[in-house]
Amino acid sequence: MTTHVLDTAQGCGAAGMRVDLRRGGEVLASVTLDAGGRGELLETLEAGGYELLFHAGDYQGAGFFDIIPIRFYVAEPEVHYHVPLILSPFGYSTYRGG
Repeated sequence: MTTHVLDTAQGCGAAGMRVDLRRGGEVLASVTLDAGGRGELLETLEAGGYELLFHAGDYQGAGFFDIIPIRFYVAEPEVHYHVPLILSPFGYSTYRGG
């Protein structure tokens, strides 16, 4: 399970942003993104629902977003899951990466 945050306002990865991976209200892993805005949360996942929490407010300072939750379902635990976030000061998007 990996992630990558692109900060479109700065034109680079969101270095230093904290991202948590939760399941059933329990934090399974937490990572601070590296200089390129990338992070690995867990090597393997089990089938079921998960939530990524991107701590955008701590990263951006006095911005519009605080914590951005992305909920997703793992149907094939043997497959690598990569969930990127594209962030701007007033919007974001996500997709299932490879």
